[in-house]
Amino acid sequence: MTKQVPVWPAGHRAALVVSIDVDGEYGVMAEHGEDDWYWRGQAKYDLEAGLWRLLELLDDYDIKATFCWVGLAAKERPDALRAVVERGHEIATHGWDHRVYSRMSRSEQREDLIRTRETIAELAGVTPVGHKSPFWRPTAETVALLQEPGFQWNMDLALGDLPVAMRPDPTRHPVIQLPPSRWWDDYPFFIEQSLPPRLVAEFWREDLEIVRAEGKLMCLTLHPWISGRPGPSRALAQFLDTVIALGDVWIARADHVALWWRERERDLEEASGTATES
Repeated sequence: MTKQVPVWPAGHRAALVVSIDVDGEYGVMAEHGEDDWYWRGQAKYDLEAGLWRLLELLDDYDIKATFCWVGLAAKERPDALRAVVERGHEIATHGWDHRVYSRMSRSEQREDLIRTRETIAELAGVTPVGHKSPFWRPTAETVALLQEPGFQWNMDLALGDLPVAMRPDPTRHPVIQLPPSRWWDDYPFFIEQSLPPRLVAEFWREDLEIVRAEGKLMCLTLHPWISGRPGPSRALAQFLDTVIALGDVWIARADHVALWWRERERDLEEASGTATES
């Protein structure tokens, strides 16, 4: 029996989102403390060199990605933020200072989300519609908090290998949950271990084979201070060589995938007579 796979735009068999978390120093500071200058020194590569290497690589492949920004990193380097926007990439939020939401109250989370979003919008000239929580540690309330101001997508919960429309408040537009994976993140491969880039690219390629066969979605998570370094950047390049050669994988920004999926869900609801979205 031939497997039925979801129909992506233009007959694509699968979809890929390249998301890049721009933490500056704040990711390692949240994990190791402000006084650990070894990790802070390593993370300075993020905005000084790594981001620019990744931008050039994406330009070479003519691929648009989603950049998830820590608010303080955007505030400190508005030139880098605007460079990303000018190249046609999406800007999303990634917390104000990379503190985990699971240690915040509901009101603190809301303040963090709004402050980050408003600061980035003012600096970049575009309002973010997507969010990825620092360290992928949201709370049970995070999606509802994203729904209130109209965020369109979230990349925190691995609910499967397809987007999921989440609507804590049935009267509001849904938040499309795009599934992340620890094994589609550069940190476990290059920081927790020290693997050769070709092995990382091979791992991602083998996962993509299954994703493509099943018609699913793959969301990479990269960091400029890791994947923006010379060797690790080759893992992304080698992986993209494979994806592009296949010719039937939709490589898109997270907001484009979320919007397409939301419209698909709405059409299905209308067809079944259960539509709730105005």
